[in-house]
Amino acid sequence: MTALLLAALLGAQPNPFLTQAKELYEGLDFEKCVSRLEQASSQWQSTRDELRDIELFAGLCQLNLGKTKAAAEHFRTALRIDEASDLPPYSSPKAVDLFLGVKRALQAPPQPMPDDDLPPDAPRPPKLEPRPTPVKPAEPGVFEKHPAPAALGIGAGVALAVGVGLGVNARNLSIQANEARTDQAFGERAAAARGNATGANVAYVLAAAAAVGAVVAYLLE
Repeated sequence: MTALLLAALLGAQPNPFLTQAKELYEGLDFEKCVSRLEQASSQWQSTRDELRDIELFAGLCQLNLGKTKAAAEHFRTALRIDEASDLPPYSSPKAVDLFLGVKRALQAPPQPMPDDDLPPDAPRPPKLEPRPTPVKPAEPGVFEKHPAPAALGIGAGVALAVGVGLGVNARNLSIQANEARTDQAFGERAAAARGNATGANVAYVLAAAAAVGAVVAYLLE
């Protein structure tokens, strides 16, 4: 009688191990979370919803520990407890993909038995020949469709990147020249800054020309 009363009292209260496990999961302590979930399932009279949550969080923790197969098994058990089960908000895309894959597999129609498993007097269904899968031709890539515009576009991007790099370097050298303490240092850095600025301007011109050429080549195709 005392044992029954104790079990009833435990079942009326929230599972404390499950509560601790959820806190550990939010704190990214997945190993301790798994340990608490084991206690939640074995040391407490859990409700149906708590049993479902134990399996869901066990699957999430196992997945974060790199145990995909174990995670899928926990998700499968949760869905068998409650087919309307769902992951908690803000679960990772990897967890959502795995959970939905397990859910689709459980909802798939059962496969027919092979002929060897049928009773001897059962009629054999006609065997259908598999239809050949049509091979879809590969789509040509951008370079195959538009080789000239693609090449000019890449060239424009490279030239622009070079121009930006030279421009930034020229500005840095100009600042260093202004901060130089000797005329020699000022002259060297100023000359280097002018050289980089000239190179940046040339690169910008080349980038613009390549971009225009890409547009023209695309329109003429």
